[in-house]
Amino acid sequence: MRPTLPRPPKALLLDDDPAVLRLLGRALWAHGLAVLAAADGKGGLDLLLEELLGLDVLVVDLDLPGRDAWAMLRLIRDAGGEEELRVVVLADRAAPEVHARLLAAGADAVVDRADGPEEAARAALAAAASRRDRGPAAPRRSGRRETARSRPSLPALPALSPASSMASP
Repeated sequence: MRPTLPRPPKALLLDDDPAVLRLLGRALWAHGLAVLAAADGKGGLDLLLEELLGLDVLVVDLDLPGRDAWAMLRLIRDAGGEEELRVVVLADRAAPEVHARLLAAGADAVVDRADGPEEAARAALAAAASRRDRGPAAPRRSGRRETARSRPSLPALPALSPASSMASP
């Protein structure tokens, strides 16, 4: 029996700007992440539902057409109860109160677009690494929404075989 190699972390990048998809997609790939991408909320939701168990991090535009970051966070954290998938939101100079609300809604990081693709890629890599490094989940406290910093995590999924890992962009 051949040993399976650990799969690279997998990111889903959702942004309607083709330049962001290209530049941030390359930066994510250069940092060792396998990358899937979509340019709108519908395509992003389809990919999210198809790939959820294999994703490590979602990088989503705050103002994504069709399903913005707020809607994605509600779907993932509240409706779906998904705690393990890390979410990084790309924002255009978000006010401090918007930043705080995104974190309270379940985002793991909020990155200003002006900081560039490298900063967003570093935040996504750190978020993906934190997902993989966490141990078994702590029990949730009933009746209280956990914050982004204190949210428990499920154990990491077993590694996929190399044949099923994603190719570079």
